[in-house]
Amino acid sequence: MRLVAFCEAAADFRLASGLVDLVLRQAGTTWVVDNLDTPDVIRRWQPDGSGRAYFDLHKLDRYTDELGVRSVRGHFNGQPGGAGAAMARKAFLIAHALRKRASSEPIDVVVVIWDSDQQRDARRAGVTAARDVARAWNLFQIVCGFPDPEREAWVLAGFWPRDDGERQRLDKLHRDLGFSPVLDAHRLRDPNDSAPRNIKHVLGVLAGGDPERERRCWTEPSLRELRARGIATGLAMFLDELRAALRQLLDPVAVEHHLHG
Repeated sequence: MRLVAFCEAAADFRLASGLVDLVLRQAGTTWVVDNLDTPDVIRRWQPDGSGRAYFDLHKLDRYTDELGVRSVRGHFNGQPGGAGAAMARKAFLIAHALRKRASSEPIDVVVVIWDSDQQRDARRAGVTAARDVARAWNLFQIVCGFPDPEREAWVLAGFWPRDDGERQRLDKLHRDLGFSPVLDAHRLRDPNDSAPRNIKHVLGVLAGGDPERERRCWTEPSLRELRARGIATGLAMFLDELRAALRQLLDPVAVEHHLHG
């Protein structure tokens, strides 16, 4: 299976690819799980040609130039595009061009991860409009994720204290904030990086800026746990879309058991 990811940063790609592997590992068939750690057997991410394993959403114009993608303007299903609609259309056209270039191993899944920031509804509506048009091509599966407010909300959904120190920090944050930062991460919306309700600040307090500690937040919990905690932040919707996109490789009974059992 060949996938291409469109993200804003490497941290977003680590999270998105990790969640793809989590779905495959926890809800896949025995053959999928047994071969997941063997490079390129189950899934392979399309590099961008500049050393990244993902395509940078900030560099789409460069990719279109390199691939000879012609710019397309106009409405989406007869309606004006919302925030991000034109950007998303450009990403899907890039994936289309990549698929044509590699007919022996076409793109199977396109993953788009874009923080909601302060435009939660507008960004989702805009990207969804472009996605609906691209889905009509019937060329690849499309999975869109909108971490609300940012990527860190999805990481916090998988944070369980490992020791007394982490438990004490989480309890103190809960008292200071007046709500649980892992159950209600969508409420951490202050844009000031040092503010108590800034989501990056909160994750920094809990994970200490350790990428490995963050990684354990999406590799150790079950899909069911992440989904239950991630409804308000968009994580549950993303996991549901992943389940649908990867259905051909997964046992549907196992998926339902892990996600909803």
